Amino acid sequence: MKDIHVQAIRVHAYGGSDQLRLEEVPVPAPGPGEVLINIVASGVNPIDWKIREGMMQKPLPYIPGVEASGVVVALGEGVTDKKVGQAVYGAVDGSYAACAVVPSEQLFPKPMHLSFEEAAACGGAKTAWGALFDVGKLTKGQRVLIHAGAGGVGHFAVQLAYHAGAYVIATSSAENAEFVKSLGASEVIDYTAAPFETQVAAVDVVLDTVGGDTLDRSYQLVKPGGMLLCLVQQPSQEKAAAAGIRAVWAGTKTLHAMQEVAKLLDKDLIRPYVRKVFVPLSSAAAAQDYSQLGGPGRGKIVLKIEE
Repeated sequence: MKDIHVQAIRVHAYGGSDQLRLEEVPVPAPGPGEVLINIVASGVNPIDWKIREGMMQKPLPYIPGVEASGVVVALGEGVTDKKVGQAVYGAVDGSYAACAVVPSEQLFPKPMHLSFEEAAACGGAKTAWGALFDVGKLTKGQRVLIHAGAGGVGHFAVQLAYHAGAYVIATSSAENAEFVKSLGASEVIDYTAAPFETQVAAVDVVLDTVGGDTLDRSYQLVKPGGMLLCLVQQPSQEKAAAAGIRAVWAGTKTLHAMQEVAKLLDKDLIRPYVRKVFVPLSSAAAAQDYSQLGGPGRGKIVLKIEE
C-alpha cells in the first residue's frame, strides 16, 4: 500500500490556521501490534491549534489531530483483537487524514448507538475520567465543582461525576443551564450573572477546564484538605498551600481511563454531544478557527473527512 497516496492535512511551520495544508501522503503500513484505519471523522480539540501555534512542539512537518473514528482496513502482525471491516474509535495521532496507523490497544469497537461523528468526539471523556478519578480520586457523596460544564471536556465530566454518585455543581452560561442539568448537575451556576465564587459553598474537588482568572478564583472554593484539578496550566503551589489544599495539573490520559470510558459508552451511561461538524477534510482551518475563536459552547467539534 506504500505506493498509494491519500489526503491529509500537514503543518510545515508553526503559525496561524493558514499553515494547515491539504496534501497527498503515502498510506502507512501497520507494524506489529498496530492497525490501519480509514478515518471517517476526527475530533477537533484546543490542543490541535495550540500545537499549530507552537505552544507545544512536534517535529515538523506533522499531521494534526489526536482522536478519530473509522474502519479497520489492515492488521499488523500479532493483532488478534480487531478485524478488517470493524468500526472503531479512540486515540489516533495524526487524525486529520484519510487514514492512519494506530496501536490496536488504543482503539475500541464503536457502539452501534453512536454515529462516527459522535464516536470521534469521545476523547474529552478520557481526559475528564483521568482527572476526576486517576488524579482526583473522586468518590460517592463528594461535592465537585466543574467549570465550563457544557464544554468538550466539561460535559463528560458532569456525566462521569454524576454516574459516580458525586454531588455535581457546574458553571455555564444561562443558555446552557438546562443542558448541563440534563447531564446530571444538581446546581448550575451562571458565571455571567455574578462571580461564580459568590454563588457556591466550598466543595471537595474543583475541576478547572478554563485556567487563568477562573483558576485564580477557584482556590478559595476548595475545602481545606480538598483538591483543585486544572487541565490547562500548572496551579500555584503557594496559593494552594495558603488555602490548605492540594492543587495539581490533571491532564493525564491513561489507557486505563480509555478502557473505563469505553465501558460506560458501551452501556450508554455517558453520551458525547457534538457541537458542530465541519466537512470535508479541507475545512480543517475553519474547524480550528471555530475551536479557537468560537467561544463557549456545547460539546465537541468534529471534522468529517469526506462528504
